Amino acid sequence: MSVIVLLTLSALVILNYSTCRDFRYPPVLMCGVWLIVMTLYYLSPLEINPIGIVTVLIFISTTVAFSAGGYLTLALHESDPSMGGARLSLVDWPSASARVKLILLTLSGAAFPLIIRRASQLASQSGYDNFFVALRTEFLATDTGGYGYLNYGFFLSFFATFLYAIEPRSRLAQRLQFYLSLTLSLGYATLGTGRSTFLFIIATLSGIAVMQGRFNIKKLVVSALVFLFVFVFFGIAAGKGGYSDAPLSDNISSVGESLLDYVVGPIPAFDQVTRADLPLGYGKNMLIGPLNSIRGFAGRARVTRLRGDVYVPFATNVYTGINAPYQDFGIVGVTFVFAMIGAICTYFYLRGLAGDSLYIFCYAVSLYPLLLVAFSDEYFDPLNDWIKYGLCAYLYFRIGKGRQSQTTLVQSRLTDCRLL
Repeated sequence: MSVIVLLTLSALVILNYSTCRDFRYPPVLMCGVWLIVMTLYYLSPLEINPIGIVTVLIFISTTVAFSAGGYLTLALHESDPSMGGARLSLVDWPSASARVKLILLTLSGAAFPLIIRRASQLASQSGYDNFFVALRTEFLATDTGGYGYLNYGFFLSFFATFLYAIEPRSRLAQRLQFYLSLTLSLGYATLGTGRSTFLFIIATLSGIAVMQGRFNIKKLVVSALVFLFVFVFFGIAAGKGGYSDAPLSDNISSVGESLLDYVVGPIPAFDQVTRADLPLGYGKNMLIGPLNSIRGFAGRARVTRLRGDVYVPFATNVYTGINAPYQDFGIVGVTFVFAMIGAICTYFYLRGLAGDSLYIFCYAVSLYPLLLVAFSDEYFDPLNDWIKYGLCAYLYFRIGKGRQSQTTLVQSRLTDCRLL
């Protein structure tokens, strides 16, 4: 069965690439991610549980549905001139609002010392000597409140960094503000204690550079090295896959095995969900973020996002990004939901190619859950965050919409999307 699965995913990658001849095209990325992960799963040297035919069919259905959604968007917009070969000049773009970015940078900078103080308080409440282990334990505990309202500092910092990345930085002051904002965002990510936060920053900044034609091999290598460094550092600091007092060779081996666990573990973990025959949730898993917000306003206890460990045979508590729609609506729901996601991501892609800053932002942000879809749920668990990013980006770029009429259209062949 492994050969059939890999051949099917390979065919989907080739078909989607032949449709658009662009590796930025979301269905190409989606199918490519699943092809890589399933190849690693079947060839993994780790002892790992086998998966059933139902799980395989769900994975294939997800990629087919996502591809179909992307193809439908291409079909609906192939005659739309705004999706054609013209884009807005990156050189002539004025900032939508330099003052707004500076305010966001100032607020995130002012909140950072408060975050540091709160992190120290949280770590001191734990019984662990290791600062990162103590901080993460208390940060994830439901009864400590985490950073509380200071969590908005994370959002403000990340949002400001992405705005600075999208808009031109021709003057020295603009470049200094961007690097200061990026430094703050990396500081926030460190105190968030999660490696995925760094990947979110890296993926979004890379997506912006890709859509603006500024991404190259050097930036790809730097991005990969930064993420690997972060993965190793946090693995050793938190005692997950390495130890500070162990020899370098032992740590490299341990971290490599830990990374492979993260990549392939969710596949058999989700298989256990499909075998459990659980009752459908009808939205309570996909909408856990908005529902928790309602519970908070009503003074009721929030439902934890953390899920229990399963053994595959090693312990893992991540179940791929398919888990929430599957638990809510079964395989039919997974197919419908990911067809919609494929259509929406492709719409972001097409509008981004036309030079619209709002959709460049949306495309870049949507890369993060897409790249992690085979590993963890980054579409639905952080749904509240995606709503905030989308709303704030719309207000920021559309308030300054009048500036777009002053830009110059530059004819360029950005892609070769065509329906087969």
